[in-house]
Amino acid sequence: MELLVIAVLAGLALLGWPAIQRQQAARVLALRYLRKQCQQENLQLLDDTVSLARMRLKFIKGRPVLVRGYEFEFSVDGGDRYPGSLVLEGYRPVSVVLAVHSDPQA
Repeated sequence: MELLVIAVLAGLALLGWPAIQRQQAARVLALRYLRKQCQQENLQLLDDTVSLARMRLKFIKGRPVLVRGYEFEFSVDGGDRYPGSLVLEGYRPVSVVLAVHSDPQA
């Protein structure tokens, strides 16, 4: 009986591993994209991290695509914090929303 439980758990782990790898790849892509976006707008990506806020399945041209919503924080001068969000459809960024922030260079 114990061997059966171990075999079932090992099987579930093996099946879940590719999903974990795909999730990690999407997170790395989101971070890379946000670093570039913040650099272009002279902003700082705070904590150098994103957090997965939501995930849903969407059908695009009849094919299922995982849509992930990430949240992050950015700063204009390092002394402030503003929220932002990024949406990925599969591995393609489709929207970035930055909170209204003051630009000290303006």
